[in-house]
Amino acid sequence: MHLFSRVATLTGGPVEPVDWAVKITGKVNQIMDVEVSLWQGVFGYPLGTVAWSAMVESRAHLAEQTAKLAADSTFLELAGAGQAFATTPFEDALRSIVHMTREPEGSPPIGGWAEVTTATPAEGKIGEAMAWGVEIADAYTAATGTGCAFLADDYGTFGQVTWVAVHDDAAAADRASASEAGDAAYLASVDGAGHLFQPGSANRVASIRVA
Repeated sequence: MHLFSRVATLTGGPVEPVDWAVKITGKVNQIMDVEVSLWQGVFGYPLGTVAWSAMVESRAHLAEQTAKLAADSTFLELAGAGQAFATTPFEDALRSIVHMTREPEGSPPIGGWAEVTTATPAEGKIGEAMAWGVEIADAYTAATGTGCAFLADDYGTFGQVTWVAVHDDAAAADRASASEAGDAAYLASVDGAGHLFQPGSANRVASIRVA
């Protein structure tokens, strides 16, 4: 399985761009056979960032679904209208799921809080970094009670890996953060993995599901 995402930074104020993003998300979900979620970036992203995400079985499955969009004139009209809000070209990402600490129970709720952490392994350390990535995902869930997915980025920065944790809301994210910070074994594992990754490559962002 793969996690597909499309990220865009929109301009035009806090209302109209998001209204457009919600509208086109609804249209996409009418056309495609996979559920697409819309997220609004809150921390770590440029102001105005939105992201769409969907689980797909393969590249072929994704191509099959996007072909349906390309054949729908209403979608194409909506997509064209959205260019008025775009500050830069939209950016797509595809990530392979390596490990999930817990099977998700349905889709994330509206208002759900997603935290995405990325890092790039050091030269010659991809295998070790992948193994540690699985271990720290398990340790995170043990410390916080929140499920965590560990993924390998299929494209973009070579070797980059990603962890995704989705909380029911911001309060749940607060509780998980406090548990994470108070777990000595978890913190020791993070401290001990510095040599596995390129210095300064780790990054964490947060977003809220809006549709």
